[in-house]
Formats: sequence, structure tokens, C-alpha cells
Amino acid sequence: MISASKILHNYLGPVFGILLVVLLLKLLKDNIPKKHDLQWFKMGGGLVGKGHPDAGFANGGGKAWYWLLATVGLLVVASGFVLDFPNYGQSRDTMQWANIIHAVGALGLTAVALGHIYIGTVGTAGSLEGMTTGYVDESWAKEHHNLWYEEVKDQAMSEEELAAQKTESSGATKPS
Repeated sequence: MISASKILHNYLGPVFGILLVVLLLKLLKDNIPKKHDLQWFKMGGGLVGKGHPDAGFANGGGKAWYWLLATVGLLVVASGFVLDFPNYGQSRDTMQWANIIHAVGALGLTAVALGHIYIGTVGTAGSLEGMTTGYVDESWAKEHHNLWYEEVKDQAMSEEELAAQKTESSGATKPS
């Protein structure tokens, strides 16, 4: 099983790398650091001081995670390619460094990902529902991502419209 996992890892790693680049490009415009992100960090994302700091679609913490993934994630992908293709003139020293970078980077990203998953699920009420449905409560949006809310509030749907849309998409008919 371990041998099969290693082989699977070697073949799926490059696919992960390609998908990571696609994801990073898709989310780039929402993760450009802005001045209000500094205030978000000063307030610890709302844990320090009163009130909740300004945030757009992505808050300061989400942007930090994005850029960590963009740098360390791409290092993990690059070092993985070096390890996957050892017959292209790499020295033993290069292979050893690639192994260290790959392992430490992947473990570090895994640790941060676990923290991010916790905060995005049970750590912040309403976050998991937003990720699973694609919709958030208006008051949640105002509190946690107020700048984004101001951009999209004209597109908001009432709970009745949302329920009707879910019913239509499931193919069920409304009783008369």
C-alpha cells in the first residue's frame, strides 16, 4: 500500500501543480494586498479591539494564506518536479535540497491548512455554510467582509428566492 501511494503521489503531483497554478491565477485579483489589510492584521482579524476590521472578498488572513500557498506551494511543486525527474542532470546535492524543500514545505503548508480549515469551519460561525452553499447571510457578510458586501449587495437574494432556486435546481415542483 505504501509503494502504491508513492507511485500515485508521483503521478498525481504534477496534476496538483497544474491545478495549483490555475487556482492561483483565478484568485489573484481578489488577493492583491490593500491598505485595509494592515488594519485587519493589527486587529488580529477582529480578535483585538472593538468591532471587526474592514475586509473585501478575501480578508487579510485569507490573502496571507493565498500568498503562502503561492510561494511555498510553488516551491513544493518545483522541488517535486526535480524529484520526479532525476535523470535530467541534477546533482546529488540538488536532489537532497529538493527533498528537504519538498518535505518541509509540504508539512508547513499542511499545518497552516489545518488551522485555516478550523477557522473556516467551526472557528467562524456561518463560514462553512457559505462555502458549502455559495451563499452567506447578509448580516454575516456585513460583519466579516463589509467592503465586499458593499460591492455585491445589489445582487443579494432573499431567503425565499434562494429556496425557490434550490427547488427549481433539484427538479422538484412546488405544491399548489
